[in-house]
Amino acid sequence: MTKQTKQTEQSAVTAASPDQPKGAFPIGRRSMIGGLSALIGAGLAAEGIAMTARPQAETHWPQNPKMTSRFVNFDNPVEEFEAHFRIERDLVEYEGTALTWFYWMVYMVPGDRPPLPMLRYEGMEYSYFRKVADHTYRIHAHNISVPMSLETNDYMETMVNPLTDEEIATPTNLLLNDPGTVHSPKGFRNVSSDGSRYTVPYRQFRHENGMMKLDSVRSMPPDWPLNHIESSIQEVDYDQFMDKSITSLPTKSTGVYVFPYSKWMNMGDRPGHLLGYWDAYKIPGVQDFPEKFLTKLERDHAELLAPRWDHFDRPIAFAY
Repeated sequence: MTKQTKQTEQSAVTAASPDQPKGAFPIGRRSMIGGLSALIGAGLAAEGIAMTARPQAETHWPQNPKMTSRFVNFDNPVEEFEAHFRIERDLVEYEGTALTWFYWMVYMVPGDRPPLPMLRYEGMEYSYFRKVADHTYRIHAHNISVPMSLETNDYMETMVNPLTDEEIATPTNLLLNDPGTVHSPKGFRNVSSDGSRYTVPYRQFRHENGMMKLDSVRSMPPDWPLNHIESSIQEVDYDQFMDKSITSLPTKSTGVYVFPYSKWMNMGDRPGHLLGYWDAYKIPGVQDFPEKFLTKLERDHAELLAPRWDHFDRPIAFAY
């Protein structure tokens, strides 16, 4: 054995340690770093291959997010009227009802300063109608709005007027004296009028992203304040709209409502008015109200949870 061979074997034995067992191939620091780099590089390469092969995750956008929108016009006024009536009420052959549940926010608009959020209402509108001639319906309705605090979101009986700082009572808003209307393809006539004047409502249908939408301005009774308007956007599923067997469409709506200061606000001669912004759902019956709201109405206004068919006993001055 040569001297050089003996020194080489001695070096290998000296390198043996608890971390490097005798007989193991010695790994130097530089060799270890190089090996780790190679392993990490191989791992990243493998991850890159996996990422490339993995299918792209779904996003929250629709598969085709492009908006579609077109105005829909009717050549036949009867078809347009019937489309309106199915969305807003029920195209029945004799007698029917339409019940709407809603929330709305009310803002004071003083005129000389920015609008002030005032309160919230939860409420319902009960509409009942009879077919009195071809494509002609006599309609009556009543409306209840229960005041709610913007701070607690609970029903309330008093609040502080945000403009005058006066503490005031907040009664439930009851609209029980609507004189009623007669609605036909020619427009609306108020039951309390002589029938000579038709009010043609503004309405425009839109087919938009799978929904049929109706922009409309509702007719107001003749003795209501001049500073008053109600405009809404109602929408239903387009496929349901095209199914003529559905006489009462499940409608969702939003709208704005401009009206004078309420007397209970004690605003005196101060200039300004109120603005309401609401959203609503047509529902099948009173049992479909939220439970808390239904309980309150059953306790405070149970008699208004049914149509008031006696309104149709009022005489009318014109022929249908």
